[in-house]
Amino acid sequence: MKLAVVSLNSIWEDKQANLEEVKRIVQSLRQKAEYVIFPEMTLTGFSMSNLSLAEDFKNSNSIRAIQKLAKEHQINIVFGLMISKDDNKYNSCVAIDNKGEIAGHYEKIHLFSYSGEDKLISSGDQVKSLSWKGGWGLSICFDLRFPELYQELSKENLILINIANWPKTRVTHWRTLLNARAIENQSFMIGVNRTGVDQNGLEYEESSCVFSPIGEKLEPSEILDKVKIFDLNLDEAIQYRRSFPIKKDRRNGIYNIFYS
Repeated sequence: MKLAVVSLNSIWEDKQANLEEVKRIVQSLRQKAEYVIFPEMTLTGFSMSNLSLAEDFKNSNSIRAIQKLAKEHQINIVFGLMISKDDNKYNSCVAIDNKGEIAGHYEKIHLFSYSGEDKLISSGDQVKSLSWKGGWGLSICFDLRFPELYQELSKENLILINIANWPKTRVTHWRTLLNARAIENQSFMIGVNRTGVDQNGLEYEESSCVFSPIGEKLEPSEILDKVKIFDLNLDEAIQYRRSFPIKKDRRNGIYNIFYS
């Protein structure tokens, strides 16, 4: 399967400019990739204090625009967006299939209290997956530091993804944790991070990458500007899990006691 990851330099709070760049990138990928993944808060950057950026999930102009784009170019798209449901705001990951339909969405469970994210928006409380080829487990940025989430996701999914705005100052953690999540879950671990400098003065290094189920950092088959294209063989994960079945040795009952 051919999958593209986009290290987007999101323009701060400028949805229209970022949407135009998303359109340009998707158009460039026609017949080159089946799937494309953009970073956390794709169209605004990690702006948590401006809650007016949130869009009603059932009536979102941004989601409609991405749906149209996915259908037109027959590509599956994952992107980040702040959404509102009733009176709550969420940091979300939204997946649109190549027919332009919403395939799934995930609300970030672990909010980044260090930046005050937990004071401004609500946390999700549901583990979410996509029924796309191989099964895809969804996560966002700070979630990466909580391995329990990925143990749950990897029960049914061969692909785990994390969309992020992960600053350069901690980029070593980013790469190390992605590698660890791949190894301990015997899954492809895909991390998609933004680039550039945001309005808070935080710098982001180009660091989007993919690790194999045995923990090898994969090389892209093609690089196009901000985009890396990877060709994943899902049989690698299936065969590795069969030959080295570590999940059967987990003591889930013990862990439930620890975390209750």
